[in-house]
Amino acid sequence: MRRTDALPALTVALALGLWEVAPRAGWVREESVPPFSDVCGEVVDVLGQPAFLGALGDSAARWAVGLALALLIGLPLGTLMGRSRTLHALIDPLLVAGYPVPKAALILLFVLWWGAGEAARVAIVVVGCLIPIVISSYHGAHAVPPALLWSARGLGTGRLPTWWRVILPAALPQILSGLRIAIAIAIFTVLASELLIRGSGVGAYLFTALDNGQTLTVFALSTIVAAIGFLVDLAYVAVVRRGLPWLEGEV
Repeated sequence: MRRTDALPALTVALALGLWEVAPRAGWVREESVPPFSDVCGEVVDVLGQPAFLGALGDSAARWAVGLALALLIGLPLGTLMGRSRTLHALIDPLLVAGYPVPKAALILLFVLWWGAGEAARVAIVVVGCLIPIVISSYHGAHAVPPALLWSARGLGTGRLPTWWRVILPAALPQILSGLRIAIAIAIFTVLASELLIRGSGVGAYLFTALDNGQTLTVFALSTIVAAIGFLVDLAYVAVVRRGLPWLEGEV
């Protein structure tokens, strides 16, 4: 085991230790930043509440549906853009214009269009995830070596089989990197939509705790969300490495 392998764990341990010591030493107000040990106790209490587990299930469903729709749209669109200059010229201005726009700012617009229901919540997840998936798919497909395409054409492979058997596998490393980014963005956009639209979900649960002045619960919920994001990313990397051992480098 290399020394550098322990550095991430050391960094986390120092950060958590500082979190524990700062309020107890009076460096920050305990009412504003509860000690880490108190937050951990509250995390256990929150995880035992059926209402929170129901909210977590609602958020997870929106996250999964929005991410899946973004992948179904963005993957073929991005790879086709990578092989078609015409399609790239048509779509790229929309991506350039939409990239700097805060996705949370679109939530109210979606509410005006579709109302404060599931459609608006899922739509913001789709829009948030679409850009990284399209861009990574485009760059992956655009970088496919011409020799691979010439070989496929020389063997009489049609356009759709070429996309499936040549372009998609060759572009897969960059697609997977874009998907990893989209997974994290989906978590943020789900929470943002629930914070603004309210109703159900972890975001609404968090905002209610904030409204009621339950600082400890707010920190506990934030810790749970951070832990879920970390574990989802960890699981994604593990699945990719186990399922696709031939991939080189980091996902």
